[in-house]
Amino acid sequence: MKNGLRVVVVGILMGIRSWAVAAVDLPSRTDLPSPGSPVTTDSPITRDSPSNYDVYIADQFTYNDNLYGLPSNTDVTAVAGPLATRADSFNSISLGGDGRWFSDNQVFGLNFRADENRFTHNDTLNNISGKGNLEWDWRLQTNWSGQVGVSYYRGLANFASTGYYARDVVQREDYFGTLRYQVGPHWVIYGGFIGADTGQTAVAEQLYDFHSNAGNAGIEFATSSDNTIALDYRYTDATFPQDFVFNGALYNTDYREDTARIVVKYVISAATELDASGGYLKRDYPVANFATFSGDIWQVALKWTPTDNLQWVVTGWRQLTAYVEAQSDYYVSTGGSIAAVWAASDILALSVGVTRENHDYIASSPSAITFASRYDRLSTEQARLVYSPTHYLSFKLAYRYGQSESNQSQFLYNAGVATASVTYMIRP
Repeated sequence: MKNGLRVVVVGILMGIRSWAVAAVDLPSRTDLPSPGSPVTTDSPITRDSPSNYDVYIADQFTYNDNLYGLPSNTDVTAVAGPLATRADSFNSISLGGDGRWFSDNQVFGLNFRADENRFTHNDTLNNISGKGNLEWDWRLQTNWSGQVGVSYYRGLANFASTGYYARDVVQREDYFGTLRYQVGPHWVIYGGFIGADTGQTAVAEQLYDFHSNAGNAGIEFATSSDNTIALDYRYTDATFPQDFVFNGALYNTDYREDTARIVVKYVISAATELDASGGYLKRDYPVANFATFSGDIWQVALKWTPTDNLQWVVTGWRQLTAYVEAQSDYYVSTGGSIAAVWAASDILALSVGVTRENHDYIASSPSAITFASRYDRLSTEQARLVYSPTHYLSFKLAYRYGQSESNQSQFLYNAGVATASVTYMIRP
């Protein structure tokens, strides 16, 4: 799990979110600290740990009462085909693995998952999905360290994000590297890069195919082993192979972006941890000058762990972002969430969360061009129950309810999604 989180963190630090979601993922039982362990903002890799590798197989059943994310008064057969149904279920059979290999100052991590998804009624949507990442966490002597890695994601595009109501499988590859140099006991100089490529199988949606290169550099000051403050600069260059066409006119959405931020990590107490960042983002569209954007961005996360069995996470943010299946359709996301995980015992855990988020689409986005303006307000409530009677077997029940309000009628909808899954771990 830590490997996957590290890839996500690197993406955020480089100013690129691999994909956006209306709801923040719920914390899990493994997010809770071990009894007596300190709360830190950047847990170090324990290089003297034994190498390990786990393989698992899983089966999950999902029911969605509004699969295509359509308004209640829309005839689903008119937009998705004569055999389409509004509600549907699908079954996912998964094979995955997660491993780490330790050698002196080097750590190699690999995790992957592949899913075969088969729908009960809308079988034209059947697909293969998956994700994975490979990472090398290295250290040279005492002053040099960093990470190099790649990550991969493949999944069915969200119909509510694209407005395309047929099978469209989106794929994304990210490749990244970071470098840190310890100048002294308190100062670190760091930098890195991340590249990203996104492609979609549906021809009509390939205007969202995307390539970006980004780099960052910064300096960090540690007031203690847990508390840091950093100044960070990031640069992003993004290109889209196809121009967006509207009323016979071509719109080029290639952009260049500069961001300056202050990043703070502060452990307030043994139970309370704060991660915060704030700065200014400026984006230029060299071809479409009318679409330049600039403004403040920020994110604050407060984690409170009053006991070994309970954790609360409160998050707020203002970011410029896009869904992975709708790159170039950028919006300013402003919102907040609160989530909690309670481990009732070593084998039973409950997570709950609530998210509220506003999406204000910027002038260069295809949505804003097509509709003159677009503004969405999303709300999500979710809960998850995990029962793990042994180290090899776990059962999960989850439910998520989401609602979208918008100034464009086609994006008004609500949907409830229920899942039940079983996972069996194979530990050599």
